[in-house]
Amino acid sequence: MNDLATAALPATPQRPACHADEWLAICALYADYAAALDARELDLWPGFFTEDCIYKLQSRENFDRGWPLATLAFESRGMLQDRVYAAKDTLFHDPYHQRHIVGLPRLLARTAPGWRCEANLLVMRTRRDCLPETLFVGRTLDHVVHTPEGLRLAERLCIFDNDLLPNSIVDPI
Repeated sequence: MNDLATAALPATPQRPACHADEWLAICALYADYAAALDARELDLWPGFFTEDCIYKLQSRENFDRGWPLATLAFESRGMLQDRVYAAKDTLFHDPYHQRHIVGLPRLLARTAPGWRCEANLLVMRTRRDCLPETLFVGRTLDHVVHTPEGLRLAERLCIFDNDLLPNSIVDPI
């Protein structure tokens, strides 16, 4: 009988070996991230990242071609905190709610500090008296690392497949 916490997911050519408890911790990080944003607890968002982090919202076309142009690009936790301040206190917009539907993370590669992961992502936006709208369809490419505080995102690239985004992206994806 295997102990789930120490059982290893078998390696395949597409997936490196990983202990189940580590994979479950990565899944919990993804779920907690989405739950915080869905609840609009924006002050929690920077805490999911390392101090020196990268966060980008980029079109699939630009990503696939290796072009650096991104809709949003931040290079530190401080920049993420600035974005939270802007979203909460300076940007005026119609109120809405976001709902993140996150696929299970796929482990791409083990790195010295953690894992390279990928997950499908759909973000819906709802407003009062309006039909829901698709805000984001795509995937995240992440570098999840071990820190003294637990798992954190050292890098998150949100790659959107849809050609157009709404006029404004206020809250994080």
